[in-house]
Amino acid sequence: MTDSRVPFGRKAVVLAVFLALAAMFATSFLYRMNNPNLFVKSQAPRSFAEEGGERGGQGAPAMGGAMNGAMSRVKEYMERVKGNPEDVEALVGLGNSFLMMRAWDRALEPLEKARSLRPDDATVLKAVGIAYFNKEEYAKASEAYETILKVDPQDTLALFNLGVINKHYFKKPDIAQTYFEKVLALEKQDAEMLKLAREELGK
Repeated sequence: MTDSRVPFGRKAVVLAVFLALAAMFATSFLYRMNNPNLFVKSQAPRSFAEEGGERGGQGAPAMGGAMNGAMSRVKEYMERVKGNPEDVEALVGLGNSFLMMRAWDRALEPLEKARSLRPDDATVLKAVGIAYFNKEEYAKASEAYETILKVDPQDTLALFNLGVINKHYFKKPDIAQTYFEKVLALEKQDAEMLKLAREELGK
């Protein structure tokens, strides 16, 4: 998403982390990309940025290696889904691999299938939300996060993202304020999310 589509240009690069299942990946990271303040958190393979930084700034070779790894995972997950169309972990893994490649439409195909099998799974819903958000289908992204809150009203990630969507895209600052204030009241560990919520509230 380019800056021309971001209504709060003071934060051209903000936090986003691509989603994946904890059972499939071992390490957590924060992956920065051009996006509004949508905050997505999960466990996933090492980011392109981290790989490049550890190789003395050689970002291109690292990115190529990461992309090759992503394509290898896509093939693996496709084979698993072919063998078992209801393998939710494989469907989510496939969707997340496409999210890493920013192929939003391709990501949604397996993710929506996973959602049909596990409609209340927060991991699936968060991935669906990030895909629709990047497609600028904010109503559908909002619906995914609202579903998470029906299961867990204290999910601060869903609260924060609904605040962003309501403030910057639905133009409902009062509703957004309520979400951000809930984040400040409930979040106990994530300093970055708290910082962004305070900024959105002008605190």
